[in-house]
Amino acid sequence: MFPLLQLPPSCIQNVADQWKTVELYEFSLLSKRAKEISKKKKTHNLILHVDFYYRLLSFSEDGEFGSNMKFEKNRFIDGGNRIPLIDTDIILFVQAIQNFLDITNCQLDEFRLYLKPPWTVDQLIMTIDWLNEMKNEFDRVSIDTETWEMFEIFLNRFRKNIHTLLLYGEDIEWDGTVKQKLNFEVKDLSSLIDCPWFHLDFLFTMELESISADNIGMSAQDLNVFLRSWQEGKTNRNLEMADFVKRTEIDVKEVVKGCGGVLMDPRTSKVMFNHKVAGRIWMRGGIHIRRNDGRLAVVDTNGFDYWMDDDDVTEEDVNRYLKNLEIWNSDDVWMGTLLYFYVI
Repeated sequence: MFPLLQLPPSCIQNVADQWKTVELYEFSLLSKRAKEISKKKKTHNLILHVDFYYRLLSFSEDGEFGSNMKFEKNRFIDGGNRIPLIDTDIILFVQAIQNFLDITNCQLDEFRLYLKPPWTVDQLIMTIDWLNEMKNEFDRVSIDTETWEMFEIFLNRFRKNIHTLLLYGEDIEWDGTVKQKLNFEVKDLSSLIDCPWFHLDFLFTMELESISADNIGMSAQDLNVFLRSWQEGKTNRNLEMADFVKRTEIDVKEVVKGCGGVLMDPRTSKVMFNHKVAGRIWMRGGIHIRRNDGRLAVVDTNGFDYWMDDDDVTEEDVNRYLKNLEIWNSDDVWMGTLLYFYVI
């Protein structure tokens, strides 16, 4: 074996600077001196993602995928797979992540938690407390939960701001607790689990840019208060998109009551919206509402019926609009389960 560590420090550093991140990490495990040498190399645009359930660490560098690394025998080895290693001591896993962060001089940008047995409450609390000690905020966090107890612990105990929070999992058995606020800020919140705990006060405490939530615990009157508060510039001024789904139908006319909304004809009305997932879309028709500063919001009454620039409105679209228009101009209620709100 070539006696690399016997070379002059400058020569060793020149060699180490040529190594890839995985090679640098493996070298650092040889000795304390090797670790110090590894720490001197500057990494560039390293984005680190940790999956606590599968005990995986993955990263990209300069916009290109770097590697999946799985945790084995108190260290990471290159070539991870999605086989749960939940019998591994979580403390050892966290220590290995911290060591990787120290060596690469990078920060943890993204992580995923699966809140389900055999994960324990104590393991979850220990992990959250360690994450709270991070100096940085988080770009993307995914929570996959099967129990309300563990999910509520995360909501109550976590303290670091998150740009994008994604909620997954089975429909959990809610204990009736109504959340008033979070202890951290979120810009983009997307939930694929039911959110009966999501109420008006909760929405008003967040400065969201986008939100998507199913089975929210908000009535037509609550949503009306939300729209009018936005319209008056009191709350949620940075909001660009809100997709709310109700299990029970609510009166759409009650939701937009007093907002000065105008039901638009899809044959003559077309506005563009830059959707964060779908990209540029054209929205025809809908209910137009103006904020007090002139900003336009579209309440989409079609339910994700987007058009490309050159697409024609179908006969079905026209018939649906005419039916809605008849209800709009009458004393009849307009029942629906969806509220799609886009700020143009």
